[in-house]
Amino acid sequence: MEVKNILIIGAGRAGRLLEKDIRENHLECRVIGFVDDSPMESRRTVGTIENVPGILDIYHVDEMVIAIPSADGKLIRRILLINKQNRIPIKIVPRNQKIISESKVRYADIREIDAEDFLGRPFIDKHVESLKKFYQDKTVFVTGGAGSIGSEIVRQLIDLGTKKVIVYDSSEYLVFQLEQQLKERGQREKCQLVIGSILHSNKLNLLLKKLKPNIVFHAAAYKHVHLMQDNIDEAIYNNVVGTKRVIDAAVSAHVGLFTFISTDKVVNPTSIMGASKKLCEYYIRSLKGGNTRFNIVRFGNVINSNGSALPLFERQMTLHSYVTITHEKMMRFFMSIREAAQLVIESTAKGRPGSIHILNMGELLNIMEIAECLIRSKNKLPGKDIELRVTGLRKGEKLVEELYTEAEEKNLMRTNLGNILRLKNEEQCSLDMEKVFFDLEDMAKQGGNSDALGKFLRQVFPSLKVSR
Repeated sequence: MEVKNILIIGAGRAGRLLEKDIRENHLECRVIGFVDDSPMESRRTVGTIENVPGILDIYHVDEMVIAIPSADGKLIRRILLINKQNRIPIKIVPRNQKIISESKVRYADIREIDAEDFLGRPFIDKHVESLKKFYQDKTVFVTGGAGSIGSEIVRQLIDLGTKKVIVYDSSEYLVFQLEQQLKERGQREKCQLVIGSILHSNKLNLLLKKLKPNIVFHAAAYKHVHLMQDNIDEAIYNNVVGTKRVIDAAVSAHVGLFTFISTDKVVNPTSIMGASKKLCEYYIRSLKGGNTRFNIVRFGNVINSNGSALPLFERQMTLHSYVTITHEKMMRFFMSIREAAQLVIESTAKGRPGSIHILNMGELLNIMEIAECLIRSKNKLPGKDIELRVTGLRKGEKLVEELYTEAEEKNLMRTNLGNILRLKNEEQCSLDMEKVFFDLEDMAKQGGNSDALGKFLRQVFPSLKVSR
């Protein structure tokens, strides 16, 4: 029987427990040693992480296993990239502190590295009990509730014991998919599914007055930057006019809390998509009085959301053996779908109304490096097994993304909600927002009036890049 040689990265408790399980239960495997940046962790440490290339030249290693439950994305990226010249598989011990405390680290439980491992942060929900207390008597209305982020919000709300969740979405297919998922989880009866457009103001008004939700989460939007650049009328009609109709219906129905899901692309907006979301932030700021309190949440790029870069990269790798990168120096912030939903739910329950809430997303990440990490996680070599093609920036894209402006940074405050930051929503547009929205709706309704819309929006946002 051929024996598999395993190098364990991490000589702490998890690594030692893994070695014990392999020694006692897996005759086909042999641990040749540990790699750890703290050599004193184990007498069997053969080097540090930086020494990995040399160790692989000396030892016949068949597999590496990361056994560091606290490892963040930065460390995992470092491990993947330092190993990018060979095809030795790298696997990981699940991030579960319970298995460590109960001494149940098993070789049978290790898994392949996924994107959330090298892009996200360890997920620790310290507020689950207080969130349950907040939401247990609430009825929540979620627009775009069948989308990637909206559906995760719905699932988390159900898990928190929310009294009732109403999903409102225009996509019959996505609503059907969500329905099947809820059935599989035994939670279908906890959710009301409604197919409808956010532009259908009469329907929204009737629904909200009839169902009387305590909270509205507005997640419905067109989000693909380059597509919205070529379809300005639809971007404005859906993202701006549609949002206003949802807000107005919520205010009319005396909804207590309204959370608007914005984007980091509102910061010095260069795209139509970013400008459309920024106009909605302005509109919310312009509202005075009334019973509805508003919360704004800004997202960076959400890993594995519908149409995001990572699923595209994986599809390209499978079908074509290449990955397309728009620019070698493109930098982005990343968060997981779970983090995004948590940000919405926690900031609504525990944040200060009238604020903008932003996840402290750490460092900007280079897209080229992310593509290389993804390729390495599949045990392939960047540039050899998978070609990296640079295609150039698309319409409206920024080279480097921002979460807030220099002026906003002065008003940025930490909260007691972990990585969530609070920004006072004090920025106002000098224009009459009611008139702006009326004019935009009139132009958008005409269809094909992109030149006039682009000219109008450039007057509001000088940073905007619109083809003339």
